[in-house]
This record gives sequence, structure tokens and C-alpha cells, in this order.
Amino acid sequence: MLAELVVERIALIEQARLVFPDGLIAFTGETGAGKSILLDAIGLLLGQRASADMIRAGAASALVEALFVPSDGTRPRIAERLAAWGMEDEVDQIVVSREIHRSGRTVCRINGRMATVQMLRELGALLVQQQGQHDQHGLLRLDEQRRLLDLYARLTPDLCAMQRAYAAWREALAAWEAAQLDERARAQRLDMIQFQIEEISAANLQPGEEEALREERQRLLHAERILGWIRQAAERLQGRGGAPGAAGQLASAREEVAAAQAYDPALAEPASLLETAQVYAEEAERALFRYLDRIEADPRRLEAVEERLALIRSLERKYGATVEDVLAHLAAIQAERDRLQSHDEEIRRLGEMAASARAEVEALAERLHHARTEAAAKLAATVTDLLRQLHMPRARFEVEVRPKRGSDGGWDAGPDGADEVVFWFSANLGEDARPLHKVASGGELSRTLLALKVALAEVDDVDTLVFDEIDAGISGHAALAVAEQLRRLGARRQVLCVTHAAQIAAAAHAHFCIEKVERDHDTTTVVRPLSEEGRVREVARLIGADVSDATAWEHAGAMLRSLQTDAVPSADVQV
Repeated sequence: MLAELVVERIALIEQARLVFPDGLIAFTGETGAGKSILLDAIGLLLGQRASADMIRAGAASALVEALFVPSDGTRPRIAERLAAWGMEDEVDQIVVSREIHRSGRTVCRINGRMATVQMLRELGALLVQQQGQHDQHGLLRLDEQRRLLDLYARLTPDLCAMQRAYAAWREALAAWEAAQLDERARAQRLDMIQFQIEEISAANLQPGEEEALREERQRLLHAERILGWIRQAAERLQGRGGAPGAAGQLASAREEVAAAQAYDPALAEPASLLETAQVYAEEAERALFRYLDRIEADPRRLEAVEERLALIRSLERKYGATVEDVLAHLAAIQAERDRLQSHDEEIRRLGEMAASARAEVEALAERLHHARTEAAAKLAATVTDLLRQLHMPRARFEVEVRPKRGSDGGWDAGPDGADEVVFWFSANLGEDARPLHKVASGGELSRTLLALKVALAEVDDVDTLVFDEIDAGISGHAALAVAEQLRRLGARRQVLCVTHAAQIAAAAHAHFCIEKVERDHDTTTVVRPLSEEGRVREVARLIGADVSDATAWEHAGAMLRSLQTDAVPSADVQV
């Protein structure tokens, strides 16, 4: 339940701390006193839209904070929701706050942790069910009638499954239809891919080939100069004209140093170095002559290398920056070709997926239809009985579940199933029931809405119900019946009710009066709990009598005594 509410700088309220008991809680006051401000403040905590216009004049920001004490029935769902957000908190008490600034910035917190407006909205749906002044007109919409029946039938899990299945079917159907429509584009793409595969495959590219060709081209371009240099180097190592070359001179030097080493061991290192140098010189000589044997200036080979490099550069301009990139592109389009060539099989597969998804949708639609049909009879009987308790002895309420069928006889299902739900109503004996939106008056709508809320309270675990002028359009005995029903509802749920009806105020377990006070050239809305004497005075005012008249006081007191069948819980407020 909503245990405590703090409101600061909202509209005409400067600051208020309200402590709420269980049961039916009435809020009354003169027109324009600011009764709706409290409901707006609660709405902010439920994730409703905020506006800078809600901030009190002269203030930079406004704050609303509430303490909720969930019942045993609501705690598991709330704990699950908090855990999904990483808030592994105890749920015996939950503190929700929201601060709004003139800049448009809003700061939300749950148990002191930062939250989003969407998180407030989701948590609020588990804590409070709020009914506004205009919601009774929403009762005339068929989608709202279906929603209420689904709530009564506890169909939320089935509806979630239906919405997932419907989305999956639409996705599968779109993929299947797109595959069928793209046949021409597929053929064109396949032709282009086949051309690319043939062009690249004909080149027979090899990884690393381009770099090797560039090196060979460089060698062929400068073959004459390279041969001249290498020939001279080889001759210097070998010697020419009978003169010893570098390798021979190194051999002679090594022999001379070796002879000297016999007399001076210190020459061992130079002797070793000369021996190594001789070995390297002889190996270099042999390598150079081998090189001379295999290299030659070959214009035809150079031309072939140039042509091959030109082909590679052409393919790289089309398909990738390197040979490796071109080969990767070839592998990719070969895989795509295989997929496109198996297109008929893909269309068949997608069609089967769409058909399977559709069958799941129809199965869920049928299950929803049977559940709604079964619940409709129970809801109709319950609401009819409640309407008769609400001073409508001849009222009859019916719930029709109309299945929607396609041209093929199957279910014409949408994300909410394949049913149209229509509430039918008759207020008088001998009158045929007609759709609710065609026959119900304002007072009848108010009582029908209340009857539905009472019926839903039996299956809904929300602890707190909020009504804004549920008494619209009713008076006299009808208002008395509504008051009695609200009090009975308050025995099972916490019910906050803004009302103009004396009967509802008298039936409340706790009563708050909302007044507009002018002081120091300023206007402030004050909220205060009423004592027994204060309640008598306020009920007398609501009756329309002179509160100073003893008869009016006696009448108001009698009304309170007749409707108060149990103790009034305590209430507290600081202003």
C-alpha cells in the first residue's frame, strides 16, 4: 500500500507529508482547491508525463517521494522486477522519488538508486492502479473492454506469448514474401557473380605472387647492369690474367700467418679470422658464378611479367587492394553463388517457417478465445450482481466475445488475438441489452466502471486503487450504494478516492480535506486529516447544508455513523 507521500513545490502545494492508512481514503474540498494535485503527484511516481508547469511558481524544481509497503501477494512480482534491474533489495518497503526541474530534466530514484521514467512506469503498474476522471469514457472503447476482460481472465502471460508469436510470424512472412519478389534481382545478381568468379578464377592467382613478380621485374629491367657488376665481383674473388684473386690472396695470407704462429701463439686469433675469411670468400665466389649461370637479359620474359602484373592490378582495382583480398572476394562470392543457386530450396524453407509460425499464432488465438469466452460469462455475472448492489436492481451486463475469421475460415489474428470484446448493458427491465457505448449514461458508466474495478480487485494483486471522482453523475441512493461498495473494496485494498459525494466521504476509513489558503500575498494548498468533528463538518458541507445548522450536523453525523462499521485508521499530515 501507499504508506507515505511527500510533495514539495508541486502547483499550489509548498510542502506536505501525508501518512495514509489502509482502507478507503477520501479526499474532499472546494472546487479549485487542488484535489487533483495529489493525484498528479502520485502519477509522477507512476511514470506519467511531467511538465515544468507543474512546478510551484518561484521554485526551480519540484519533488515527489513515496513510501510503499507491498503486501505478501505483490512482493514476489516486485522482487522479480527489481532483480531484473540489478536491484537486489528487500521489498518490505520501497521508496520511489522523482524530481523535476524547469529545464525539463527529471531525476528518478528507486530505493535511492537512479532509475528511468520507464522503470517507474513498470514498477508503478505493480504498485498502484489509477483511474482518472476521463477513464470512464475509455470504458466505451472496444480495445479497453478487451483489456479489462483479459485482466479479469489473468491472460497477461498468454498475451505476451501471442505478441511474440505474432511478431515472429510477421517476420517470417516478410522474409518469405521478399524472397519471392526478389527472383529477378536474384537472377541478375547470380549472372554478375558468375562473371566475377570466372574472371578471377581464370587468372589463377597465388598468394604472394605479386611481390615475387615485382622483384623479378626489377631484376629483368636491370639485367645487363647486374651481370656486369656480378661478373667483375666474381673475377676479383677468383683472379684474372694469372694474378691471384681475393680468395687466393687470403689463402696465402692465412699460410704466412700460420707459419708465424708456430713461433708466437698470440697470432692464433688473426690466423683463425683469415681462415674464416678465406672460406667466406670462396663461398661468395661460387655463389656469384652460380648466379651468372642462371641470369640473363630476357625481353620476352620481361614482357610476360609486365602483362601478368597488369592483370593483377586490374583485378585489384575491381575486387581488392591485394591478391589476398581478391582471393577472399572470390571465396565470398562463390559462397553467395551457392546460396543463390539453392534459392528455390530457400523459398520452400522460408515458406515452411512462415506456415509454422502462423500455426502457432492460430493455436494461441484459439486458446485466448476459449479463455476469454469462459471468463466473459463469469465477469458478466459478477458485474451484474455488483450493479444491482449499486442501486441498479434491473441492470444486466453481458460480455460478448466475437471471434474474427479470415476468408479461409482460419483465425484473423493480430498481436492481441482474434477476438473483439463488446460489453453489453441494459439498465431497465424489458429493455434489450445494447453495446455499452450506445446506452449508458454518465452515472451508469461510473457505476459500471466501479463494478468492473471491484470484480478485477478479486484477481488483481495491485495493493492500491486510486479513483478520481468515481461518483460522477450519481447522487442520492446511487451514491450511497457506491459508497458502501467502495468501503467494502477498501476492506481488501487501499482505495484513494477524490470525491464530491457526501456518502463516499462518510463511508471512508480516513478523510483528508484539501483547502486553498491565502496568506502573505500567496496562495497555498493545504491537506489535513479530519477529526471526527471535522468529518461531520465536511460531510455537512458536501450535503450542501449550512454547517452551522444543528440539523445539518445531526444529518451528517447520522450518515457517518450509519456508514462507519469499523474503526477509523489513524492518518497524519504535516503542512
